[in-house]
Amino acid sequence: MKIYHFLFCYVSRLKGKLICKTILNLMCGGSSILQALAMARMVELVWERADWPELLPELFVLVGLLILRGVLIRQTEIYGKTFGIQLKSSFRMMILDKIYQLGPGYVNAKRSGQMTSLILDGIELLEPFFTCYIPQIFTVLITGLFTFWYLWQYDQLGSAILFCSMILCVLVPMISVPLLRKVVSDYWSQYSMLTAQYIDTIQGIMTLKTLNAEKSRGKVLHRDAEKFYRQSVRNTGISLLDSALMIILCAMTSSASVAVVAYRVWEGKAIPEAVTVFLFLAVECARPMMELNQYWHASFQGLSAAGEFCDFMKQNPEVKDIGNRLIRQEQLSHTLSMEHVSFSYTDDNEVLKDLSFAVQPGKMTALVGHSGSGKSTILSLFLRFYDPKKGTVKLDGEDIRNYSLEELRKQISVVFQETCLFYGTIADNIRMACPDATDEEIEAAARAANAHEFISKLPQSYQTVIGEKRNDIVWRRAPENLNCKSIS
Repeated sequence: MKIYHFLFCYVSRLKGKLICKTILNLMCGGSSILQALAMARMVELVWERADWPELLPELFVLVGLLILRGVLIRQTEIYGKTFGIQLKSSFRMMILDKIYQLGPGYVNAKRSGQMTSLILDGIELLEPFFTCYIPQIFTVLITGLFTFWYLWQYDQLGSAILFCSMILCVLVPMISVPLLRKVVSDYWSQYSMLTAQYIDTIQGIMTLKTLNAEKSRGKVLHRDAEKFYRQSVRNTGISLLDSALMIILCAMTSSASVAVVAYRVWEGKAIPEAVTVFLFLAVECARPMMELNQYWHASFQGLSAAGEFCDFMKQNPEVKDIGNRLIRQEQLSHTLSMEHVSFSYTDDNEVLKDLSFAVQPGKMTALVGHSGSGKSTILSLFLRFYDPKKGTVKLDGEDIRNYSLEELRKQISVVFQETCLFYGTIADNIRMACPDATDEEIEAAARAANAHEFISKLPQSYQTVIGEKRNDIVWRRAPENLNCKSIS
């Protein structure tokens, strides 16, 4: 319950749409009841051999209700899909904003597959709970209570049996909750692990080919895929068993209520119209309960994903942006320094220990050391991707924690060893740090980086699409300007 309470806090911005979806579901439920009553009335008139003048108005009402119900069902489906898209988009933006807040420290500590499965598949599993399950609960409650009240006027015993079926249909799925929770949790864990394994394999394809390790890696993937398959079978089996029990229960109780009413009519203790009314309303009462059971299992699939989502959103960033001091460019001397800085990624492995040095403006300072000695860590500390465990990092003698992260990073330019190119045009990638940059400013930046000549030779110049799967454009063009000599 804590998980769902937490989720409702995040979905509160869309509560108006959730209410509208619930109202549409109620209108669909109401139209189905009215349709059932109209059908019962038609059967009664036909049984009594009523004349056409008496039948036609009832027929028009029935046709009108059929059309109305069809329109409402269609509109409910369309609105539900629209609401679902907005809901998933909202959740994904929350996750992305949280990732930005947590920073590289958190991302580097997590496998990309785990975050990918949460952002994509986990949010997909959460959708049915809000778009289907919650609205259907109110539909079952309100339409069920109305049906019970209406049928009570015809036969109290039959309506009581039908009401008991409603109670049982709610209680039966609850019995399987402990088992289902364990199975679904294992299912989601296996799925996240399998996704991470496949992403790692794709990203490391060059290493695997170089080491001839495709077969050994394939065995690992096959093993994890088998585990996921077995878990999926267990999950599906429990869902099907529960759904089958629900169908049998609804069929038995609905049939029992109709049979009881028919017997009481035969005894003369109920009016004949009660049979037809019970016959049609019992079916319409059972249908939303069976749909609720389906939505229950669909939403339960997202329980583990919901738990991971909630745990993720509760994470506190290691680097807190609490500084408010502004950096005045004209007063800046650009002196970076560290004073007695110690840092470790884990408690048992200290990367930097009591480090002190200063980088003077106008001078080139090189950090030299073996792999893992802390060169990249120092850069990360200057950018405040992490905060030191001990000591202070300063800009012009001021602790960098006193500056806002945005202000600080505006003053530092970094040339990475491996640049990440985002899908889009070259102009889009250059413009990323300054979204309002003009074409002239983009070209000036490219000239300053000695990239303008190379970019101009591309078929579409600055509008050439690069990014994932298109980085080879850069590497194919690069050798043209190299002075290479053959060595025999």
